[in-house]
Amino acid sequence: MKPYLTLILLLILFKSASSQQDAQYSQYMFNSLVINPAYAGYRETQNIGLLHRDQWTGFDGAPKTQTFIADGAFGTDKKVGLGLSIVSDKSGLQRQNSAHANYAYRLPVGEDARLAFGVSFGVGQYSLNSSDAQVQDETDPNFANKQTYFVPDARFGIHYSNSKFYTGFSATNLFSNSINYQQVGKNTIARHGRHYFLTAGYLFDLNPNFKLKPSFLLREDTKGPTSLDVNSFVLIKESVWIGASYRSGVNLWKKSSLNSGTFNQNSLVGVVETFFLKNLRVGYSYDYSLADLGNYTNGTHEISLGVVLNKNKKSALLTPRYF
Repeated sequence: MKPYLTLILLLILFKSASSQQDAQYSQYMFNSLVINPAYAGYRETQNIGLLHRDQWTGFDGAPKTQTFIADGAFGTDKKVGLGLSIVSDKSGLQRQNSAHANYAYRLPVGEDARLAFGVSFGVGQYSLNSSDAQVQDETDPNFANKQTYFVPDARFGIHYSNSKFYTGFSATNLFSNSINYQQVGKNTIARHGRHYFLTAGYLFDLNPNFKLKPSFLLREDTKGPTSLDVNSFVLIKESVWIGASYRSGVNLWKKSSLNSGTFNQNSLVGVVETFFLKNLRVGYSYDYSLADLGNYTNGTHEISLGVVLNKNKKSALLTPRYF
């Protein structure tokens, strides 16, 4: 087996064993539906979003993710949110495709505050393209063909927000414990464990032209190290977000399955997002790894595009683009 194939397989194992089993994003704060189904319809407009993430650019077999999301609010009071999310995530010889339908229902809990509950149901397709591997022994049965299987998936989320503060909690891969992966996947791809997300942020009015929004996101899968993102963004004249994030693996409690020598996943992220014509937004982020891997890659690039389809319609939200 060639050396670079070994590196690719190591990436697959790392991705399966860590909290990055689910696709990772740096611009989730502008596309929250990718981590929480309760966000569906939050802006009370019809929206379409696209994201492309090229992780560890220049490294053979590094993860690449494409995402399509669409959501909107419906009903006379726009309390019902519906959404669709489609994700394609490729890492080395492994590919994961998924599609989810999202439903959210929002309740007013104050003058400008709302509490939303969301559920999502979908299906995931997991493939191992063994035949694409370059090996010395072409008759090796472990690399003879492509292996694919499908599994159902469900997600749950809660989201609270008012004009200054938001917080949310969600869980993914809720059906994982009931799936016999040894039978369905023939033991070729690791079991996808449950993932939990906790996020919160606050908006400060610095002056009429500047607003400050600090926030954080905790990702937990109970097996690997907990991932913590600490973010700080400034909104300039209601048209440009500029900010940075620090991502780090933290050990909140002792985990028997966690190796003390786990790969260092600390990184710095720079993000900019701008609005055009009041219905179009474009975002870009760059991740720089603080681990040794950063010396062998050109960083991680992520591009997002969002379109509001009915911007002229009245929305009940006072701050539709802040959270």
